[in-house]
Amino acid sequence: MSETTSLANARRAGSVRPSLSVPAWCLVVALLLFGGWRADDVWAGGGTPTFAYVDVPRVMAASTAAQKARDMLKKKLAVKQQEVDAMEAEIKELKNKLEQGGNMLNRDARADLENNTRRKFREYQRLVEDNQAAIDRENGVWTKKITEALREVIEEIGRERGYTAVFGKGQVLFANNAIDISDQVLKQLNEHTKKWF
Repeated sequence: MSETTSLANARRAGSVRPSLSVPAWCLVVALLLFGGWRADDVWAGGGTPTFAYVDVPRVMAASTAAQKARDMLKKKLAVKQQEVDAMEAEIKELKNKLEQGGNMLNRDARADLENNTRRKFREYQRLVEDNQAAIDRENGVWTKKITEALREVIEEIGRERGYTAVFGKGQVLFANNAIDISDQVLKQLNEHTKKWF
């Protein structure tokens, strides 16, 4: 008699217990169904769990604080761009002198003009990099500040309404639009940040 047949016969006779390979979640469901527990007993706050989601990119883009920060950064960038444009014009003028009258200059004067052009170009590159770094830094400061305010507002609304969890829209695979609280979050975020500017 084969080993499989003898194991099957032993199981029928009750002398061998079948091995358990039931996933843990099945046991939890069985306890909930047959153990007299209700699903709301499992949640710490009691009651049926409720969820909401926020379209964070939309709220961030539409918030008054983000729009004002963008406008302020654009103005600063425009001022910095004027400095860059002025230096570009200076370099262009030096290059024209080299191309048009460079042959008429003696060797020392031409070398001075070439060195001056290279120096101005390095200053120009440094200015462009420094300006971009300054704008990026300030953008980062504002993004962090607005993101922190957004998080505070979402937590505040979540506590007020008694949500079990609030998700970002990008993390939700399906949701009824009734649980979208983005408009309320945007309204409260604008209220929260109106004194910043």
